[in-house]
Amino acid sequence: MEPSKTSGNNGDSSGRQAKTRKPRPKLSCVLCRQKKLKCNRLQPCDNCIKHNRTYMCHYAGPQGMAKKVSLDIYNNLRDLEARIRQLSTLDGSVQSSLSSTYTQPNIQMSTATLESQSTLPVTSEQQPEKQDGSSGTMLKDQDGTRYINPTHWQAVLDQIAEVKDYLSLYGNTSSPEDIEEETTSFTDISAPSLLFDRSFSTNEAELLAALPARSTVDRLVSFYLNSKEAPLVIIHIPTFTKEYAQFWKDPSDASIGWLALLYSILCASAGLNLFSMSGRADGELAQAFEEYRIRASQCLTLSVYTIPGRYKLEVLIMCAAMETLRSSDAHVGPSVTLSLTTRLAMHSGYHRDPKHYSHISVFEGEMRRRVWMYLTLLDHYISFQAGLPPTTAHAQSDVEEPRNLLDEDLDPLMEVLPPDRPVSERTSILFPVVLNRIQFICAEIAEKVCSVRGVSYGEVMRLDSKLRELHEKIPPMLRSRPLSESIADSPSVIMDRYNVDLMYQKARCDLHRRYLTQHRLDPRYAYSRQECLAAARQVLKMQSEIFQENYSGGQLGYASFFFSSCVIMHFRVAAMVVSLEISCQSRYDLQQNLAVQERNSILETRKQLSYELERSWNVWNQLRGQSKDALRTAEALEIMLKVANNHLQHGTSTDTKSTPEVLTQLDMRSAFALLPTSTDQQQQQLTSPASIIPPPGITPPAAPSYEPSFEVDLMDASFYLGQDPQPLDAPFSNPTDSVDFYQTYWDNLMLLGHDSGSLDS
Repeated sequence: MEPSKTSGNNGDSSGRQAKTRKPRPKLSCVLCRQKKLKCNRLQPCDNCIKHNRTYMCHYAGPQGMAKKVSLDIYNNLRDLEARIRQLSTLDGSVQSSLSSTYTQPNIQMSTATLESQSTLPVTSEQQPEKQDGSSGTMLKDQDGTRYINPTHWQAVLDQIAEVKDYLSLYGNTSSPEDIEEETTSFTDISAPSLLFDRSFSTNEAELLAALPARSTVDRLVSFYLNSKEAPLVIIHIPTFTKEYAQFWKDPSDASIGWLALLYSILCASAGLNLFSMSGRADGELAQAFEEYRIRASQCLTLSVYTIPGRYKLEVLIMCAAMETLRSSDAHVGPSVTLSLTTRLAMHSGYHRDPKHYSHISVFEGEMRRRVWMYLTLLDHYISFQAGLPPTTAHAQSDVEEPRNLLDEDLDPLMEVLPPDRPVSERTSILFPVVLNRIQFICAEIAEKVCSVRGVSYGEVMRLDSKLRELHEKIPPMLRSRPLSESIADSPSVIMDRYNVDLMYQKARCDLHRRYLTQHRLDPRYAYSRQECLAAARQVLKMQSEIFQENYSGGQLGYASFFFSSCVIMHFRVAAMVVSLEISCQSRYDLQQNLAVQERNSILETRKQLSYELERSWNVWNQLRGQSKDALRTAEALEIMLKVANNHLQHGTSTDTKSTPEVLTQLDMRSAFALLPTSTDQQQQQLTSPASIIPPPGITPPAAPSYEPSFEVDLMDASFYLGQDPQPLDAPFSNPTDSVDFYQTYWDNLMLLGHDSGSLDS
């Protein structure tokens, strides 16, 4: 029985007056007290800065400063905070000019003073010096790196000597256990659900238990590491194999980030198998691919992927790449994933070259260059698929090109990078480097031609010259060559050549495509029309070759990746460019008063284009059961072939009156009703129409058996959007109007793949 407590006023001299304990002063911030972390009692404290929650750092009572923190440092920090508040209110240009001339400890400049200075002429002495490459701050801890933009307040903080002295003297007051506990408990706050997928409530033990048998993991890992795929450049295979062997000795000791990498490799291996000839109908393999993808996402979420850490960015990149294999149709998922990945990469400073930061080792720096290079390359492909501008900012990046080295040339303990291997020697990094060089110009071309300010023809020709010069520098190993000259080459080398040439032809087509319709009859732009059409025809030729070698058991047994949504857009755009050329020939070229020889030359070109279009249609028709995009493209090309054959029949006469003045507009609902719809009709073997004689050097492909019974205006947006066409009594008033209308909807539909939407005329 507990002794009874006597009150202080009972008059009993022997009773003790109850002692009231004074509450302990709450010196730590609220979050540090909740998480039981050591708080350095600053405002904001180190822990809140480290975990990006400075806005949540506050104290319950009067803030007590540790005795070891001098009053001078505290006053300097308060002074710094006041300066930052004042700087943040200034215009960006004023702020940059102040940063180059600011030397005094206080800023006491009025608005009037600033305005008067901005109107003064800038002399050579007043011009700001070129910024050093080390602008910005790279923060590094045991989890990873974090880049701070020069305009960020922490970059200013890093330049204050007193703070540097304090950190070097007292260091970090949080233990690794505190950090791990902190990041784990903040998962739901700082990390969004990975691309709106299912709930990721799981733990590390469950993820380890979900791994398949060791033999299955070994087989899948070995297949991927020996696949010669481009994403392998972001993984240092010798380091991974050592960590892989160590993992099986004690799986529970592996970090959640490394486990995410393992699951992403299993997913990639299953995906490559799934896209091979042997795995297309394998439902079990498809289920495994989806399971591994989900497990990799669960690992990422559990590791709080918004906080920099080892392997997190590599896994995010691989997850974005695998998103493109989930569907044969283009969808926005990969673009969203990659946008997130790009932002996190820049948050970790991958867009700045590691040579500026001494605390990044030589080995780590070279691997960071590889990761950033592949990220920008993947960003280009996926952005093109989604019809959006790339998310990687070239203007803010100064990352050098990775060296042409083997993985065996790199070692975590190395202090100096070895020289590049010759381009005649194939390495895993050579193909991505060459592809990235072309991609860099592709990004510049896209920025110019998509600019709302327009682009001059002189600038177009400058980019054309730059593109041709780069094409001449492609290493001989990766230059395009006929398949008959590639008998001794491996399928991966042949696929690399096709990829490089596809990127180059895409750049040519993008640069000159607008002149296929704009200034159609102006001979000054004939070069651009020829370049665009030649590039599109070359892409269609590659499509036919790749399809034949892949589906007939030829040299490209694993080339099905070329028919994924990420790459197939090249073939679709090329087919539509050829279709557009045929339409423009009917609408403009054949409407002119041409000599017999000129007219026959155009008709002969149309025959060749029609056969190339039929050859493309043959591929799309066999793929139409695999995706909606393939079905839609096959139907569009089928209608285009009807139009082309009809005009060839009516245009063989030299009498210009036999050519229709304008193409008749037709309700496309009835037009599509003429297309075969049953499965048997879709799979039937079709013969070439008798109305066209094959040009020399072109083998007639399987073509639709139809009688041309109608004409379609390819300049009519209803053809592509499935909308009601314009009334027959409201045609375009003149060719210029039709070109302007075409320019509006062509980019939005044939390149972006939208099925519906309104377009402004």
